[in-house]
Amino acid sequence: MADDKKGMLRHVDVLGRVVIPREVRKALRINYGDLMEFCACSNQQVIIRKFHLMDEISDLANSLVRVVRVGRNCDVYILDTEKVICKNGDKNIHKPKLSANILEALQNRDEQILENLKNTNLAEGEKIRGEAIISPILSSGDLLGGVVVVSSKITDDLRSVCQELTNFFSTYFNE
Repeated sequence: MADDKKGMLRHVDVLGRVVIPREVRKALRINYGDLMEFCACSNQQVIIRKFHLMDEISDLANSLVRVVRVGRNCDVYILDTEKVICKNGDKNIHKPKLSANILEALQNRDEQILENLKNTNLAEGEKIRGEAIISPILSSGDLLGGVVVVSSKITDDLRSVCQELTNFFSTYFNE
C-alpha cells in the first residue's frame, strides 16, 4: 500500500458505491462479505474500518467463558474472524491474530476436533497443547468467529460446552 499522502483515487458510481482498492483490501485483510463501518468526520473526511460484531460483545463473552470453565480443566477461546477476543474470561489479553490453520478450520464452517496438536499455534504466541475442538459461530450464513476449547483430552462434556457457547452466540446475533 502506498505510504504517500496522495492516496488512491476512485470514482463514486451512480449508486453511491466506491471500490476499495485491492492493495488496501489485501493489507487490511478485507474479504467478500466483511462488514464495514463508515464514520463521517467534521473536516469532510470519512473513516472506514472493518467491523467485527464479536468485538462488541467481548465483555459478555468473557463472563460466559468464566462461568463455563468452572470445574473444567480446559482453555476456552472466543474468536472473531481475525483474532482471539477472549481467553479463559480474561479481559486483558493482547488479542493475537489467528494462525492460518485455525482460520482455515473456521472457514470450513463445521465443528472439528483437532488432535495431536502439540505446540501448534492457535494464534500469535498462543500454542495449543493437547487436543482442541473448534466450532464456527454463524449468523444468517455469515461467519462471525468461533469457539475453541483446548484440553489434554476432548471429552463429551467439553464438546457440549463448545456447542452451547457456539449456539448461544449464533442465536444472540440472529435475534
